[in-house]
Amino acid sequence: MRLWRYCLAGLLFNWTGFIFWTWIPARALEFNASSTQLALLQTASSVIYVLNSLFSGGLSDRVSRALLGRISALVAAGACVLLTRAGSLGALFLTVPLMGMACSVYWPSIQGAVGAEAGPARLEKALGWFSVSWSIGKTMGFVLGGSGISADTALWMAAASALPVLVFYPEDRAPARAEAPRHARTDLGAYRTLGYAVNFLAFSVGGVFINQFLKYLEARPVPGWTPRAFFGLFLGAIYGTQTVSFVVLQRSSGWTYRRGLLYGVQIVCGAAALAVPLLTRDWQYFAAAAVIGAGLGFANQSSIYYSLHGPSDHGKYAGFHEAIVGLGTFLAPLAGGALADRTHDLRSPYWLAGGVMIAAAAVEEAVYRRRSRS
Repeated sequence: MRLWRYCLAGLLFNWTGFIFWTWIPARALEFNASSTQLALLQTASSVIYVLNSLFSGGLSDRVSRALLGRISALVAAGACVLLTRAGSLGALFLTVPLMGMACSVYWPSIQGAVGAEAGPARLEKALGWFSVSWSIGKTMGFVLGGSGISADTALWMAAASALPVLVFYPEDRAPARAEAPRHARTDLGAYRTLGYAVNFLAFSVGGVFINQFLKYLEARPVPGWTPRAFFGLFLGAIYGTQTVSFVVLQRSSGWTYRRGLLYGVQIVCGAAALAVPLLTRDWQYFAAAAVIGAGLGFANQSSIYYSLHGPSDHGKYAGFHEAIVGLGTFLAPLAGGALADRTHDLRSPYWLAGGVMIAAAAVEEAVYRRRSRS
């Protein structure tokens, strides 16, 4: 299969998107945005992302995925250009929905294409390397966004980086011959539900850090670092470790259909998020970031694996996966930001997201048992 082209297309698109998202809170804080306003910016994008992912996933099973991917890349590039011209908080609210729209079409489409073209026999490795690629793009986007270059330079670079996607995104091809998965599971539906739930919680934690952490650092700077530089490197550490986890997971499928392992990773990840407000040294933050990143990688790969581990409707289930991702990225920052404003405590979003992630494991097991019996 043409995996290398999908990988490059995923890397470049995420590089574009997360330069954009690193600069959104920075630009918003220039206009004195509150914690709730920061969260509402994410919400303005993510609501569109969630709703349209449910539609575009199924759409990509019926129309040209290559066309959808290329249109999405152009819209993402346009959002980056518009962000360079945003001169008020209101202008930011008008800009972010464009990126949500672009991503909601792009990710269900390209993930459905990878799943359909790989087929069940090669799904683990194909998804693994594809996830490594987009995660590298995400990591690089955060690191560049937190570097010393200006917003305009970074955003024009992001817009330019989306354009090669027009070339690298492969033309449509007939999917691999439908075959039964090698591990016939009667509880695949239950594991899909479980994967969606854990990934929702993981993206909730990640969303809180992306959306709220720069404001936290400006109030409690890490010695020896500027808030924006540390913000970019901290997120780079989270998603760099996520990338490493994808490399490890693609080597075998021994981690699949082991819900005890999934719960354990979930609890450790939540505990690391809970600990962040208690930390004071840079190496402590980076250690917590590594644990969080490993948890996010395991959760995301579980969710997309169970979504695509079937003979058909790959775009549809990738759309469900992406809709759940979108819900996590705005509901937790919105709740955490509102809590921070109400309590005047910038630590509360991390305690909320981490605590819910830990407590939810018992609920997930009950849901799994009910679903597996139905």
